[in-house]
Amino acid sequence: MRIDGRLRIGAATVALPDGRRDVSRAIAERGSTPDWARSTTTTTLPVAGVGQTAESLALVAGAEALDHAGVPAAELGMLTHSWIFDPSPADCTIAPRLARLLGAKSAVALSMRQMSNGGAIAIQVTAAQMLAEPRIAHGLVLTADVHGTDADWRWNPEAGAALGDGATAVLLTRDIGDLSIRAMVSNSVTEGERWWSEREPGAPVIAGPAVFALRKCVRVATRAVLADAGLEPEDPRLAVIMLPRLPASTIEAMFLGLLPPAELLDLSGDTGHLFSGDLAANLEHLRSERPLAPGEYALLINMGVGHTVTMVVVRGEPRAVTVREEPA
Repeated sequence: MRIDGRLRIGAATVALPDGRRDVSRAIAERGSTPDWARSTTTTTLPVAGVGQTAESLALVAGAEALDHAGVPAAELGMLTHSWIFDPSPADCTIAPRLARLLGAKSAVALSMRQMSNGGAIAIQVTAAQMLAEPRIAHGLVLTADVHGTDADWRWNPEAGAALGDGATAVLLTRDIGDLSIRAMVSNSVTEGERWWSEREPGAPVIAGPAVFALRKCVRVATRAVLADAGLEPEDPRLAVIMLPRLPASTIEAMFLGLLPPAELLDLSGDTGHLFSGDLAANLEHLRSERPLAPGEYALLINMGVGHTVTMVVVRGEPRAVTVREEPA
């Protein structure tokens, strides 16, 4: 999808809970060592304590994003929310409730679930809707998963990664922010659903025929998103590639030898895998810790079982802010 800078990242925020849990200790207490744990760089995970919920953290992340961009919630035309696991029965009204509590009284609110790729595909769907409907000036994408200290499954082989509680928010705008969106592409291997659901208990998440099919999926998506962004594979303007927050073994299997030359950033050691919020959290890091100079490009990559790979190319821009006229 060619976006050509018609949309910008107005803000990107991450809200993490106060608690941290030592990964190696938690795995040792379980009496088993998952394959991914042998190569993880994650030492501690953000883990929610009493009173911290996915909803409360999502509201913090969303409010901070709106505040950073100076956009009133009432001006949101669309709000999309993504999460992975339901610790309680599914809540079909979570997206409109988040919109209401933020003050987005007329935003079209919807839920988007695609496992770890849910937040990334929600950004793409929101961007596509904004391009198709010029009346939407701002769209907010939220992710949140909070499961607390009792969620032992976050350490087990089924997870395939160390999972950290938290929430993220990405505000898409037309004229605010110093990152313009140049292109977004998603590519899928639906056979991956069968490999995921039928694999033996404890088997690696990505192994066997899945590796070859998913590497092809990555190669196709990489070529397409660079072409849509107007970049050659070895374009020196491509300064940074940001990887999903997954174990080193998964990253190597999926991406080794397939990506263009650039600075690689893997932030899994900071937070672990943030459920469906990896791409949003990486955007926040790009804006706050590794800002792009005007004219520099970054490629952000995300993936989720099922299997879908989503990629976005952004470019550094001089910050543009709309001057709002006071009513007479």
